[in-house]
Amino acid sequence: MSPTVEQPAKARLITDAPWPRTVSVLLRYDGEDPLALRIVFPPEVSRDQGEVVWAFARDLLEAGLLLPCGDGDVEVWPCGRAQTVVEFHSPDGVAVVQFDSAPLRRFLRSCSATAPAEVEANAGAKAGAGARARAAEVSGSGLDTHADVGTDTDTGTDADADEAATPKAGHSTRAAASGVG
Repeated sequence: MSPTVEQPAKARLITDAPWPRTVSVLLRYDGEDPLALRIVFPPEVSRDQGEVVWAFARDLLEAGLLLPCGDGDVEVWPCGRAQTVVEFHSPDGVAVVQFDSAPLRRFLRSCSATAPAEVEANAGAKAGAGARARAAEVSGSGLDTHADVGTDTDTGTDADADEAATPKAGHSTRAAASGVG
């Protein structure tokens, strides 16, 4: 059985509404795919009330904690010293999500402690050079910041007021080199 790491985190959906909408997400790592991580969004922010899962290269998140990076479906950059922004692109729109950086760093440390360096090196060799630049995989429907879930208790704003375009379900149009997808 492959080791897994799951850690809850708070994410702020950034929209053109006056206040960001805060949701609980799950950060997930599976040793079967040691180069990837997944961010699982709850059903209430989905267009079809299903779970939304974005998978992308773990080293993209690691690098994005320090410098802007990503080219394609997922981009990550630091936002000041204590926050990180992850931007998800799909043919149907863009979702911008802000995290506190500390939980992301803790999660990445747990992933590194779970997967020995040899396992990651072997997986990287099998995946080839394209693994580091692979595109994201999405399952479920896209994030819906228009979801009818009532008032956001963290901000006091009406969730129906969120107006940003957000991604819809679908797999990336780019190939996932390391086997995600």
